[in-house]
Amino acid sequence: MKTTIEMPDDLFRRAKAVAALHGMSMKDWLTDVLRREVGAGATAPQGDRQQEIEAFNRELDQLSKKISAAWQGPQDAVAAIREQRRDLGA
Repeated sequence: MKTTIEMPDDLFRRAKAVAALHGMSMKDWLTDVLRREVGAGATAPQGDRQQEIEAFNRELDQLSKKISAAWQGPQDAVAAIREQRRDLGA
């Protein structure tokens, strides 16, 4: 079902940021929050989700360190990727 929700701009921006931090779309995050609040369906406990996010971030950090250690160039890997994306118009 679709619905429209009106809220202050600053609240929307903060909610969207929280959803992104959880790796979720705004729709999925709001659905998850509403389910928890009204008890309509089982969802993963917030602690479990936070542990998954932290594990994922640790894995990303490890990969970043491996890429940076192996990178052969005048600039770091992240800067090279950003430059390449700029050149491609992305």
